[in-house]
Formats: sequence, structure tokens, C-alpha cells
Amino acid sequence: MNEKGLTLVETLIALAVVGIAFGALLMSQVSNLRASAQSRFATEAKAAAVQVLEQKSADVLKSETTTNPLYADDPTTGRSFYFVDYFYSCPTRVNPPSALRGGSSSNLRNVPCQGSETLGNVEVVWRIYGENGILGEGVVTLVVTAQHQRGPRVTMGRRVTCYDVYPSPTQDKPAPCPPPGGGRE
Repeated sequence: MNEKGLTLVETLIALAVVGIAFGALLMSQVSNLRASAQSRFATEAKAAAVQVLEQKSADVLKSETTTNPLYADDPTTGRSFYFVDYFYSCPTRVNPPSALRGGSSSNLRNVPCQGSETLGNVEVVWRIYGENGILGEGVVTLVVTAQHQRGPRVTMGRRVTCYDVYPSPTQDKPAPCPPPGGGRE
């Protein structure tokens, strides 16, 4: 007798093949979900780093009109530039040249040179330090490292020169820039 149909063994083999195919498909989906989550965590870390970097850059670039002659970096306009405070205070205080703030570190504002913040699931550590640039022009470097709780870490930096601060870089000696030979020692 010639009966058509599947035997129990053939059915079990077919189910095993389908099970292996579904297992491979499931592993592929799990891998894609993990990669997507890591990308999202890295994006959150980068967004937090950018946010803190922009805020700290704004702090360094801040200027204001002052009536206190000790802080007047440009006596003609009465402008006081926070760049001067960061440049000569971070990472350690040094005396500015006599042309700026009377040459005394006691005439510098107390500005934070490092710190940390938590934004959502991201811990952000930042550091600011002044360094001599080309020919002592003055550079403030900002470095931000953001670490997501789930792993990804992002480090970003920015350099701000005194010429980024002053509203008219066409002058020979913008006010917040160290005079020739007057950079950090």
C-alpha cells in the first residue's frame, strides 16, 4: 500500500529546521536591539557633553560692563572679560601682566576650573585650563568627558583664544589678550 503523507520523523525534522531558523532570526534581532541601545546611549552621552561644553564655553566668553576699575580689562569701554579670569586662574592662579588686572592674581574673579554634573543617565566631568598659544596669545582649553551609566563614554574639547572673545579682532592688541610676553608663566 502506497500512502501519501508525512511520517512522524519527517515532521520532527521539519520542526527542528524551522526552530533553528527562528532561533537564528531571534539572535539577529537581539543583536540589532543591543546595537541600537548602545547607539542611543552614545547619543545621550554626546548630547550631554555638547550641552556642558556649550555652557562652559559661554562662561569663558562672557563679558560685562563694570564700574570696578580692577576688573576693567578695556578701560575705554569698561568691559571686563571672564576669559582673563579663566586664563590666569586655571588650572592654578598666576599673576597676569601689569597691563591686566593690575598684575595681581587677587584681582581675578574666583572661577571654577573643574567640576562634574549629572544630566539624566550621564555623568559629565569638565576641566578648563589656560595655556600659552602661538606667541603667547592666550588660549583657554575646555575638555568635557561624558560617561553614560550603560557604558559609552564621549570626550570633547574646545579651544577659545582671546581673539574669540574680543568684539573687534582687527586691533593690534585686543583687551583680553595677554600683552606681548604676558602669557601664563
